Amino acid sequence: MGEVRVGGVRVAFERFGEAAHPPVLLVHGFASSAAGNWLRAGWARPLGEAGFSGVAVDLRGHGRSDRPRAISAYPPATLRADLVAVLDELRIESVQVLGYSLGARLSWELAVRHPERVRSLVLGGLPVAGSFAGFDVAEARAAVERGGAATDAVTARYLAMMRSSPSNDPHALLRLAEAVRRSSFRPRTRVPRQDLLIVAGADDDIAAESAALAAALPNASYLELPGRNHLDAITSRVFKSAAVDFFAAHR
Repeated sequence: MGEVRVGGVRVAFERFGEAAHPPVLLVHGFASSAAGNWLRAGWARPLGEAGFSGVAVDLRGHGRSDRPRAISAYPPATLRADLVAVLDELRIESVQVLGYSLGARLSWELAVRHPERVRSLVLGGLPVAGSFAGFDVAEARAAVERGGAATDAVTARYLAMMRSSPSNDPHALLRLAEAVRRSSFRPRTRVPRQDLLIVAGADDDIAAESAALAAALPNASYLELPGRNHLDAITSRVFKSAAVDFFAAHR
């Protein structure tokens, strides 16, 4: 376990595998954590067996990282700066990156804005249409502040994510969602130059445009996971095997 402070905010990370092995940076999804998205989902073993080490970051607002409740703490640029700070702390010049959902978006933008730090990308559950599309911030805020429910289906789903663990802070997660939603994500106009593997569950409506996006990019390949949705794709053995093979080919 380790941590780095960025602007007074503590950002925690977990290292696994042999330190001498090439690193993979793992960036989790909204309302999850390094432990929940990666370690408990069984990613350490296949990466380690393939000769990789891992650096799994707890995004601010999640896991063991600090959870400020100000919206100014969570713009995507700040979340990306946290990832760069972790790499700097560990003196990792360049890394292969595995991101899921919100983490996939941040990984995409990290590769665009800091191309020298990213060697290749595996992105699962990428919110091609934009992060938190259809999310009603006002209804979610009322539900969080009053401890109630949301009637809108999309908003209710994100609210359930915020409340999925007793260790989550829905107030902090709501601020993060508001900040990220304000920043547009246009993957068709700003494309990483690195090779990409884009992965999505066949039943994942959040990542529904992944196949079309991958088909439009000369440096991207696509893997669909039959019978998987946005929540359970992360545990797929097929996903893990494909990601490990992709990283091995780009070692």
